[in-house]
Amino acid sequence: MKNVVENFIKYRSFVGIVCLCLLLYLSEPSPKSVAVGFFFVIAGMFFRAWSSGYINKDNELATQGPYALTRNPLYFGNFILGLGIAIAGNNIASYIIFFVFYLMFFPFLMYIEHKRLKKIFGSKYEEWSKKSNSFFPKIKRLKKLEFNISYYMKNREYRVLYFSLFVIVVLVLKAIKIFKF
Repeated sequence: MKNVVENFIKYRSFVGIVCLCLLLYLSEPSPKSVAVGFFFVIAGMFFRAWSSGYINKDNELATQGPYALTRNPLYFGNFILGLGIAIAGNNIASYIIFFVFYLMFFPFLMYIEHKRLKKIFGSKYEEWSKKSNSFFPKIKRLKKLEFNISYYMKNREYRVLYFSLFVIVVLVLKAIKIFKF
């Protein structure tokens, strides 16, 4: 069973691209839906970028910045970003594709991540996880903000920025009837 789940998770990027292409094909964007969706995409990209500046994967347990608000800020950022794309898509098919894709993969990813971090960081992870929400951020005042741009670059988060902006451009072109498919 473990191999089935691991293989399933392994192909999430491919499945995600197929879902995104289908969403773009079926979308019916309007200037208003793209504007509202763009706001969500930017918010999701910001949350992901902010999160990636705190994570030194497998070397340190990230507990500051967005990790003080939620244990899974990258996945939360993905949710907001994907919701923005669905909003920009402006039809029920866009929402269904987004929610089915997200629910197919991300709960499993969070579970696997929980087990992996518990194994690596032990009681330190257990203590921190008791104080933080798994997905939705807690609203609270942050004590320390120490974003590390080198982590952002090492985690190659800039790729999400480029890809997300490309998707928005396609939706804009489709909304103003320049691009049809």
